[in-house]
Amino acid sequence: MAMMETKWKKDVRLDLDLMYTVALAANVGDLRTAAERYRSAHDFSYWVYALAGPDKAITNYPDEFVQAYAENRWHCGCDPLINVILKRHRSLPWDLQSIAISVGPMSTAQRRLMDWRWEIGARSGVSAPAYDRRGNAFDYAIVSFSRDRPLSETAKRHHEPEVQLLATYFLSAAQHIFGEQNVPPESESIALTPREHECLTWAAIGKSSWEIGQVLGITEATVNFHLGNAATKLGVRGRILAVSKAIRLGLINPA
Repeated sequence: MAMMETKWKKDVRLDLDLMYTVALAANVGDLRTAAERYRSAHDFSYWVYALAGPDKAITNYPDEFVQAYAENRWHCGCDPLINVILKRHRSLPWDLQSIAISVGPMSTAQRRLMDWRWEIGARSGVSAPAYDRRGNAFDYAIVSFSRDRPLSETAKRHHEPEVQLLATYFLSAAQHIFGEQNVPPESESIALTPREHECLTWAAIGKSSWEIGQVLGITEATVNFHLGNAATKLGVRGRILAVSKAIRLGLINPA
């Protein structure tokens, strides 16, 4: 067990290439490819990308389960897992028992859904929400990976931030794929200043504002100023969405 933990720690690193794959996704097939890559690499069984607003989902869950989920509209306040995730407002490593304890007494429909998850082997996992703060139809997105076996504490610490990043990048890509009206026309010019370009590029490879400031010889506050300006030009809030959109539009190339 100690050797397995040591190997895991050596192998733990953010898969930036996967993040860029999601950010640059041009269609549903690209999103499926990225999800399958993460699922396979980390020994999960199931994955789902879900969008609230247009109520769209991309998943590898069994067709029978997906059909029943849609017909019963379990996503409309009836899914205990989604309810706990949205209440937390950030990524959550979970198992069905802990979710049941958090929710307390459940309705017949909620128990049916939880029992079905158990039967198909979606008994533990990591899920994360991402929120759109621009007021359009895409209220929030959820990315979730699950399997039939518990996750170690080390695995939880690794997957928690990574799945959160995937959720944020997925929301940005989904706005492009499922709602062309949310993406600036090709002819629209977004002109980043050299400093905005530098700050976004360094942020894309995981540098903090302080680290970027050290590299560029400017203050942390100045870095945040440039990142904020870039986000405004890109029509998003926050550096993660700004980086994701800048990559997708070809404004930066951090590879």
